[in-house]
Amino acid sequence: MRRREQHRRPYPSPSNRPALDLSAIDGRYPSVGIKELNSPGNGSDCASPDGVRITHRNYIKIKMSGKLVFEEGDEHPFTADDLEDLKEIGRGQFGVVHKMRHTASNRIIAVKKVRFQNRPDDPEEGYRMKELTAEIKTIQDAASCKDIVAYYGVTTKEGDCLICMELMDISLERMYKLVADKQEKVNEDVLGVVGMTILNALNSLKSCKGIMHRDVKPSNILLSLEGDVKLCDFGISRYLENSIAKTVEKGCRPYMAPERLQHPQDAYDIRADVWSLGMTMLEVALTKYPYNDFDKKTVFMQTATIVEDDPTVLTPQDGFSHRTTNFIGQCLTKEKEQRPTFEGLMRTDFYKYYSRLPDTKSIVKNYLTKLHEEDKGKPDSFFS
Repeated sequence: MRRREQHRRPYPSPSNRPALDLSAIDGRYPSVGIKELNSPGNGSDCASPDGVRITHRNYIKIKMSGKLVFEEGDEHPFTADDLEDLKEIGRGQFGVVHKMRHTASNRIIAVKKVRFQNRPDDPEEGYRMKELTAEIKTIQDAASCKDIVAYYGVTTKEGDCLICMELMDISLERMYKLVADKQEKVNEDVLGVVGMTILNALNSLKSCKGIMHRDVKPSNILLSLEGDVKLCDFGISRYLENSIAKTVEKGCRPYMAPERLQHPQDAYDIRADVWSLGMTMLEVALTKYPYNDFDKKTVFMQTATIVEDDPTVLTPQDGFSHRTTNFIGQCLTKEKEQRPTFEGLMRTDFYKYYSRLPDTKSIVKNYLTKLHEEDKGKPDSFFS
């Protein structure tokens, strides 16, 4: 990411002040959203022309909302009143996801609802507003990658920020659990296409956008009945600085690399995402989390398990080829220095095989179509 200027420039006269820019509030103020940014003595260069309080919430309302863009030439002015809530389809640490209809276009989309805090003088609100603004910025930047869930726009309603995104049909987690309920194994070619595609997505984020995901797991990988595989949820992703991420407290512990848990004060790099990809693929292949009774352990014991113990090993006796078991094994190399990078994984037989298949979308499409037909009509359907 381009470095910010170190010296603040004098703010222009009222007649030629520029429009607000997100870069002015994307991290330089630890408690932005609490105090007036242009209050006397704070030296801010992002005050509003009229001296208005510009909190993160107001910034989103004033500068980031009001337009829904599905593709070039297909733009719609909109507010929350233009969205019809159909049902909740997901819930996590950073918000609730609903399936909604944009009434003007009749498009069905996914809308992530993030609750604004109601305590304007609580420093925690400033932290959450900063996180929310950073998330929207990252989603916007990442959405240009074809293997990333598309971003359409953002608006607000009462105490919620509504982030509008592409709707997919099922998460990788729900897919493998549906297969497990049938007492079957996930098709190896589907797993292979997923692994290859997510590796491409992670590499594109890193090389084109300077972004490290930091929360790769089955629930953050989405699939469509058209055969698309896409990565989502950048609530805790951050821009890389020399390919190093130093914010270590974020992420989902079951998928964190050993070095993040063992030495949380140290920097880590994109090989932490390689570990998470390996854990994700192993879980899907086994149709269960690779460490037994993990959620029954204390946080201390969970950390010790990942750092010291080996997960269940996938072998060809489990019904998967050597190229797949070897790829997952390389991802799950305990020592960070010996674990391959994205580029190293792209030289494996696994990657070469699946990246050269002529029609990978059909592999996923045909598999999901069959699962969907069997699951259709159930009140607790696994599909969105």
